Amino acid sequence: MDSKFPDQLFPHFYLDGPPEVKSKHSYGGWGSYERVFAVSAGPCDGDQSSVQHVFESQHTLSGEEWVPLKPAVTPLIPPCEDAKLSSDVLPDPMDFPEHMQYFYKHHCMDAFSTMGHLLQDNLSFKKKQPKDVLSMSWANNFIKGLNYKRCEVAFYSRKVRHLHNLVGDVVSDVPPSLLASLLHEELTSQREQHRFCADATGGALGYVPLHESQGFSDGCLIYPSGDAMDKLNFHRVVQQFSDDKPPSFLMDSQPFVYYLNGPVRQISSADMEDIGNVAVRSDYFCGVWLLGDKRKPLLIDVIQTKDRFSCITVSPHFPNELAVVNERGAAYLWTAKKGLQKFREEDSNLYFNAKSPWRWCEFSCHPRVMVYADRTGAELTDIRSADSNHTLFRIGRTAACMSGERVILTKYLSKSHAHHHLINTQFSTYIMDERVPSIPMLKWDHMMESPPMFACDLPAQTPRQTCKLLLGAQRSQELMLLQYTGGREHVCQTRGSIQKLSSPKESLSHLNLLLPHKRHLAQKRLNVPAAAEVWRGCLAHVVLSNARYM
Repeated sequence: MDSKFPDQLFPHFYLDGPPEVKSKHSYGGWGSYERVFAVSAGPCDGDQSSVQHVFESQHTLSGEEWVPLKPAVTPLIPPCEDAKLSSDVLPDPMDFPEHMQYFYKHHCMDAFSTMGHLLQDNLSFKKKQPKDVLSMSWANNFIKGLNYKRCEVAFYSRKVRHLHNLVGDVVSDVPPSLLASLLHEELTSQREQHRFCADATGGALGYVPLHESQGFSDGCLIYPSGDAMDKLNFHRVVQQFSDDKPPSFLMDSQPFVYYLNGPVRQISSADMEDIGNVAVRSDYFCGVWLLGDKRKPLLIDVIQTKDRFSCITVSPHFPNELAVVNERGAAYLWTAKKGLQKFREEDSNLYFNAKSPWRWCEFSCHPRVMVYADRTGAELTDIRSADSNHTLFRIGRTAACMSGERVILTKYLSKSHAHHHLINTQFSTYIMDERVPSIPMLKWDHMMESPPMFACDLPAQTPRQTCKLLLGAQRSQELMLLQYTGGREHVCQTRGSIQKLSSPKESLSHLNLLLPHKRHLAQKRLNVPAAAEVWRGCLAHVVLSNARYM
């Protein structure tokens, strides 16, 4: 029963103070009394009065053994010859002079239009001009001289210097100093956006099982497509698997397609009583569909707002109930065809100023208690009463939390444990129990190159099996498998080390033989950032890239 709780937890040290304060009992992570406890004690030999202590560690090396099989690489969308692949090179903020030069040279009418109209009566490119009109023939020669590798200002340096001192700060519509700072800020923002795009948090891929039996699984795969990722596809997929062969897929020839008015950012799904709910989040609208074994996908309800949505979650308790939150900080309980019920609104971050509008919302063990999260932490909110908020996880106050960590994703692990929640930061992964806030039941350092923005869980089928967590990153396409046990009668323990699974860009060798130019194109396609992952049954994961194909 999930209501049971371990008799003893692994101890933690608490540093209730500034983040830079370090524990006096920690020696570089070695020998610190943190994640071990005594499980039994008894006398040694009869001649000795000392007691022999037996300790148990929270992180164990033994676990389920996983044997890698040949991946079932099955493209769902045919190659598009006209598809444009984004460059893998990150923008450099220090390249703003080159962008300014390009703007002045190729968009001169936009850069100097105002001053050009004011000075057009006093400047002339003719060889003969009136006395009060300045000749610009030397300017033409100066501009032409820029194309040669010589001293560009050898002959015209005096005139250029005088002209620059005279009109250098007013000749441009946008002052150069202001334009340089804005370009530097924009390039910095683009670089961070390439590294980490918060819009894709949660993943734009869903799977709803429709029929399962021994040897195969029938379900519906939901994914976006199109140049703008504005087509929502419902694709019937049959997965066949056996113990000695890699999994294989059979698909319908054509998916059922909905055309949306914006890009698909997130897909959330849940199935109850042989009926599945599929929720889709775009920038300014959200929709929910009903899905069944013998019915076509049916659109139930749509909501639209002026504020950008940042999260949508389908309830694991009741059908047609969802939680949505926008970047303004307003969180709502959405009942399809009945409207929205606002249960919380925060105009700032929970615990400190993280300078991020990102908000997230998840359900909990009780259908009317929500998890409200931002970059600084997560709180439990009871929507039945006002101001009923309790800290679940807090950056800087939760045990073993590092300085500078930020919450990347929260997920309710309803299938594995009724009270457990997964919290990912850019450094670590935490399993929190809502009955004991601020005390991690388990913590891993996932050691991923990019922050884990996607997560799937697979519960243990038998008491001897482990619960599995699959963490996925967007840009690096990393897939990490974590295994653990406990949480009920026994304390949570990791089983085995973190395992890195094959990523899409490593699956080129499993495709059929290709010509060199097609192989190069396939390699570029497989290197685009991932958009989501799903995990069902026999550890079959599907990764959808956000470059108009999968």
